[in-house]
Amino acid sequence: MKDISVGAKPKLSGDITTLNVIWPGSEPQIEAQLGFHAGRLANGYAIALICEPLKPADFRFSGTTLRSGGRMGLPAATAAQDKLRPTVNDAILSERGAEGYQDLQEAALRNMQVRGSRRLCKILPTIRHDADMPPNVQYPMGGGGLQWTLTREVECLVAARISADGTAETPDFAVNLLTGGYDARRRLRVYLETA
Repeated sequence: MKDISVGAKPKLSGDITTLNVIWPGSEPQIEAQLGFHAGRLANGYAIALICEPLKPADFRFSGTTLRSGGRMGLPAATAAQDKLRPTVNDAILSERGAEGYQDLQEAALRNMQVRGSRRLCKILPTIRHDADMPPNVQYPMGGGGLQWTLTREVECLVAARISADGTAETPDFAVNLLTGGYDARRRLRVYLETA
């Protein structure tokens, strides 16, 4: 298992999004935005920031968080049915071809940031994936934030861990997002955008 303690720099793959759709201290909104079932972040989560610029071979398109798992249409009631949904990636390849796909990747890379409000990040919930929960329950349609899937492990910084009681721990400080109000949230946001 990878070290996901605060300050660790594991190499991670899988689905990523942009920091501007993550609002620590408003976990129900994050769940709704990302397409996690209600309560998925209730036991806490970590925010891993992508530390290195990506190349076209490092990611594939997964559309937006409206599309659970980077697949077209709504999630299905069983894992077997869900795997039959076509992927955003395959639809773009079919429509644009390999060269057109790479052109889109190059355009996307020009907008991806490794610092700032739109920097790339990955949310690591304490409550992990449940193979027994139906996909349409576990991963409902999200709010429409951009998402990509890393096709190789890239270096990340586990910049913050948000606990169930609202404490946000970073390598440099800890604040309580529930009791600390605007100042606590702002301090964490500035850190996440600049770490």
